[in-house]
Amino acid sequence: MQKPLIVCSLLNRNSKGALQSLDCELLRLPSADQLLTTEFPRPPRLFVIQTVPPDYDATRAVVLSLRGQWPLTDVLVWAPQAEGSTVRTYFQAGAHDVVLQRQESKLVEVIETTLQNQKFLPRIHDLGRQRNKGARFESMLSRSTEMWDLFELCARVAPTDATVLIVGETGTGKELLARAVHRRSGREGRFVAANCASIPPDLINSELFGHEKGAFTGADRAKKGLVMHANKGTLFLDEIGDMPPEAQQCLLRMLQEKRIRPVGSQVETEIDVRIVAATNVLLDEAVRDGNFREDLFYRLDVIRVNVPPLRQRPEDVFLLFGHFTKRLAKHYGLEPPTFTDSFLDALLEYEWPGNVRQLENFSERLVLERSQSALTARDFDKLWNTNLVEITGTREHKQQAVWRNSVDPARSLQENLDPVLEELEREYLQAKLKQHSGRVAETAEEAGISRRTLLRKMKQYGIDKQKFKS
Repeated sequence: MQKPLIVCSLLNRNSKGALQSLDCELLRLPSADQLLTTEFPRPPRLFVIQTVPPDYDATRAVVLSLRGQWPLTDVLVWAPQAEGSTVRTYFQAGAHDVVLQRQESKLVEVIETTLQNQKFLPRIHDLGRQRNKGARFESMLSRSTEMWDLFELCARVAPTDATVLIVGETGTGKELLARAVHRRSGREGRFVAANCASIPPDLINSELFGHEKGAFTGADRAKKGLVMHANKGTLFLDEIGDMPPEAQQCLLRMLQEKRIRPVGSQVETEIDVRIVAATNVLLDEAVRDGNFREDLFYRLDVIRVNVPPLRQRPEDVFLLFGHFTKRLAKHYGLEPPTFTDSFLDALLEYEWPGNVRQLENFSERLVLERSQSALTARDFDKLWNTNLVEITGTREHKQQAVWRNSVDPARSLQENLDPVLEELEREYLQAKLKQHSGRVAETAEEAGISRRTLLRKMKQYGIDKQKFKS
């Protein structure tokens, strides 16, 4: 296993010598600015920045940029004798820790502690105190700025009576958000959930609004509906886009009149229910297609909360994976598994179509099928029953480089070679990605280039790794 890479800036020779005792690879740069422009051989595990007055503001800017460019890598600032206000700005910028002592031994001690904390997931760091407040919203965890904005919106509208429409793919945590809104609403009633897609169309009115005895065949006694159970509380209507037209009409009337009438009854009952609806389809399109009432849509779409899928917030993949794995290992009384960087790359590259729910199920399977050794990208594939592509011998069919331009004597040799070399490079990278089922980390390692360089070339040539996944 490769040693962790630590990138340092502005450290003198004595300090660098003190760091040699660490079991890691050191890369020293002459200035903090070069941390932002240097192409590293592999993702660093830790950035260490030494700063002295009057460079405090410049260091803060570098820390802020590093946290944006490398959101999963810890940043450590060595600022002997810095004032408290300066230290706070470093934490606010995203620094993992600030070392105030002048002794190199203290710096080494903090680095060792940081690396020790990273052993479970090498590139997960503890959030700084300023950011830790935004990491959890009720039972939901996130490091995504978009999710923090979403949490703030939910906290702001929770005490109101406004209806909320939560839009997101399956498994993104829409019901968790709905429960969080209810808990922060201050409403004295209960939280009641109903999945509109799982209730038969001919029974949904009865399930939601109740019925009288004898209202239909099989109604041998009166029944309170889910709306009455949620009176003075919150009714969560999941998969609202699958609600039948007749139930849509009844729900619209309830929202307008604040009254319901059970099936088979002539008496209306006043109710006080806050509606939170969720859908994984675009209701705007359902309205245009005539499958959903436009007037009901506008009643529900007072506050819209768009939950991004997990693939759009990769910073949450490691955070949630670490949370699930440790929690489940403790639940089953097992030791949590350990992972290599290639496994974590595979974890990050996977699209997670089932989102957070799929990640949690995968984490449980991983804990129960635990391995004694550190897991690799191949283990990731095995867990998904993915057939790895084995390359043996020579292939009968080989792609041939296409000479898109004939030789032009008026141009230089290099100008004639460039288009051909680009074509060869494109075909080579495609062949390697196919060999490794689209896994970027393994492809870059075998091709002898950095992961970042490979991603840049894939973008340059329009290569989509998804085409090569088994």
